[in-house]
Amino acid sequence: SKTSGSGGSFKLSYYNEYKSYLREAKMVVPPTFSDLGKVAKDVFNKGFSIGSTKLNVKSKTSTNVSLNPCFEVKNDQLACSFETSGSPCEGITLKEKWSSENVIKTNIVAENKLAKGLKLDLEVVVNPASSKKSAVVKTAYKTDCFNGTLDADLNLAGPTFVATAVSGYQGFQGGFEVGFNTEKSKMTKNTFALGYALNDLTLVGFVRDLAVFDGYVHHKVCDKTQVAVNFNWNNQSSAAAFAFGAKHQLDDVTSLSAKIDGSGKTTLGCTHKVKSWLDVTLSSQLNAKSLQGVTNGLSFEANL
Repeated sequence: SKTSGSGGSFKLSYYNEYKSYLREAKMVVPPTFSDLGKVAKDVFNKGFSIGSTKLNVKSKTSTNVSLNPCFEVKNDQLACSFETSGSPCEGITLKEKWSSENVIKTNIVAENKLAKGLKLDLEVVVNPASSKKSAVVKTAYKTDCFNGTLDADLNLAGPTFVATAVSGYQGFQGGFEVGFNTEKSKMTKNTFALGYALNDLTLVGFVRDLAVFDGYVHHKVCDKTQVAVNFNWNNQSSAAAFAFGAKHQLDDVTSLSAKIDGSGKTTLGCTHKVKSWLDVTLSSQLNAKSLQGVTNGLSFEANL
């Protein structure tokens, strides 16, 4: 009986340690489908402002209400928008955005209210001038090794559903995106993705409509330098395209960005933190083959 008691104590101790491990283990949630390969996409999309002059201001009041006016001059036209968001209670967020095109977009977001990891978002878009209205219900659920979404527009003639799901395990990630129009009984989206992300390397490939292959590779060379490659191949037209991008943090206040595609279109960008609350981005684009078609852009972003 003495041996039996010793064995029971050992099992109880092991069980308690296992429960403690489960409590301390961090939940690993994969990214959403739209965020697959985001580190590579950011190298190509962020740090550039081409063909426009833009001012983006972000501020937050003492009551945690966010204010975000934005002004952009492009093609001799001024486009403005004003966005505000706040949380009247825990787990509920209200957002509203007005644009110079007289379009009002309102979002009511509830997160972790009905279930842990569940997010509900009702988006309503109204154009008072044309009396056009539209609404979309967005749902998202994330848990260990899974991240999924389901969106549906509230079209009385027949809603369109868009569903995504991503699963990940030990660096490997796979997912799909499917869209279906119930009014026309037609599939509108059909995309599969497979990727791998670990430490300084990220790989992800997309197959769209079983016809277009799109791939991204991202490598973090060091703490200050990162490079990315994008390649695209269309099975139907046999057309291929590629792009190379790089970003380097020159110092604590200045970063340099560059990208070039297969056609020779080259874009350079420089972002400098003038003040602790103000970032200025200057960009220039030209055709490297002909050294013509120069386009410049300037962007100011203030975080007050």
